[in-house]
Amino acid sequence: MSNAGFAAVFRELADFLEFKGENPFKIRAYRRAADILEGLNEDAAELAREGQLKSIKGIGVAIEDKTLEISNSGTLKALEDLRAEYPPGVMDMQKVPGIGPRTASLIFHELGVAGIDQLEEAARNGRLRALPGIGQKSEENILRAIAKLREADMARIPLVIADRISESLIDFITSHTRINEISVAGSVRRRKETCGDLDIVLGIEDSSRISDIIRSWNGFRDIVSCDEDRVTFAANGDVEVDISIVKPPEFPFTLLATTGSKHHWAGLQSVAHRLGLKLTRDGLFNEKGENQEATCEADIYEALGMEYVPPELREMTGEIEAALKRRLPRLLVAKDIRGDLHMHTNWSDGGDSVESMVEAAKALGYEYVAITDHSRSLKIARGLSEMRLTKQLETLSLLRAKSAGIHVLSGIELEILKDGSLDYPDSVLSHFDIVVASVHSAFGQPEDVMTSRIVKAIQSGSVNIIAHPTGRVLGRRLGYDVDMDTVIYEAARHNVALEINAYPERMDLDSTWARKAAQAGAYIVINTDSHNTNELRFMSYGLDVARRAWLEPAHVINTWPLSKLQTWLNRSRTRA
Repeated sequence: MSNAGFAAVFRELADFLEFKGENPFKIRAYRRAADILEGLNEDAAELAREGQLKSIKGIGVAIEDKTLEISNSGTLKALEDLRAEYPPGVMDMQKVPGIGPRTASLIFHELGVAGIDQLEEAARNGRLRALPGIGQKSEENILRAIAKLREADMARIPLVIADRISESLIDFITSHTRINEISVAGSVRRRKETCGDLDIVLGIEDSSRISDIIRSWNGFRDIVSCDEDRVTFAANGDVEVDISIVKPPEFPFTLLATTGSKHHWAGLQSVAHRLGLKLTRDGLFNEKGENQEATCEADIYEALGMEYVPPELREMTGEIEAALKRRLPRLLVAKDIRGDLHMHTNWSDGGDSVESMVEAAKALGYEYVAITDHSRSLKIARGLSEMRLTKQLETLSLLRAKSAGIHVLSGIELEILKDGSLDYPDSVLSHFDIVVASVHSAFGQPEDVMTSRIVKAIQSGSVNIIAHPTGRVLGRRLGYDVDMDTVIYEAARHNVALEINAYPERMDLDSTWARKAAQAGAYIVINTDSHNTNELRFMSYGLDVARRAWLEPAHVINTWPLSKLQTWLNRSRTRA
């Protein structure tokens, strides 16, 4: 089982325990373990077999034992017992915005509702409003949320999972046969946050062994179809993998075609047609049928009189015209990022100390970092009381004085309460260098209420950043209903940055809203929302979103030098 598989088991276990109202410390421990396992570069099963997994901070003997049990049996008895205790589908209710663990448990135990279909029926029949805390308006919100959920495709594969599968498969193939070129393609190469399947292009002279090699990979499950130029199979986790097999001269053309998008590919074919050429998966041909050789995709774009279009931009949203005029944006790269302004430590629900997080950020070459643990109302995440907050500020002050080579900013992830008020008064917020505000509760509020709630925080004059602005969790929870056009307008007007949360399960804002925000004059910040040192590397997923959004360094505040950032932070907060 992959590290992501282990993480999924522990997260499901934590979800069941929270549903049952079990010890919150145990729930946090399992979720922290899931985060750590998912971020490991080493194989968790191998570390557990060697007795080394428990030495990782935040794991311990109990988690190592359970990891071994999962590795040996494919499951966990404690989780199987919980699954047997409740009807199938009971946990799915929590995918509906506004239905948290406590509400789902109440609905199940009081009404016997065990699934989204039954939840919808109960809401339509007016049965939910008889429960404490749920009225007619809440029923209407739940019905709207269910309708929205049915429109979404929650079965798509998160990018981080697709990355792990493709990297494992490509490493396996390249270690077992001599190939010329191999690359992931499709929506994964375009860095979309989710994908329907996994596309790979393989350039090789002799493909006779490829099918046998694929069948021997430990992620292989079943063959769907097998031809000389294409192998399609199911991998573990019900992921369909499609491998195009071509001769080396055809590789750049097939890679360009299979990377897509289909609209971008059609646009390139139209450009070729206007030049009297024909572009296919096999090559670029003139009227005489002669092929124009290309060693890479850039050669093909050049032959079409175009600037090279990075895969992230290939969505037919203006990139063809911009490339013909050679006016594509200068997209962000990793070295542009000077710091991470949203992360958690073991003062709240993080797994590592302040010192460890700062040192890990320094090792990445960052100029600055902000420590932003949770505020007091988020009790499940050990949000900081004012007394603990004062102690942490003292700790950060001492650390700042002795941390050479990186500047430590004191911050907070501040709860935006149900009515739009903030979790601490201005007298407390004035002590922070940076205030990151976010929503973690009452996801089922109607759009106008949620929008007003976030806008009130933006207009407060006490907030620098709105974190994960839509509240979505990929594959697990839709975002709440919010008028993002209004949020963007107010953020631009009040000089508040909107976050691209790089955590792979969020990637929120998405690229469409991030591009609209930049076009409207709102600033963007890319943060990892890390809960341990390993997760700081998730910044790459935020960069994926930013590149798809056509963002340049000037749009993103954590590409700025510290002095410019501090000036902006001081100006963007007018009251605190």
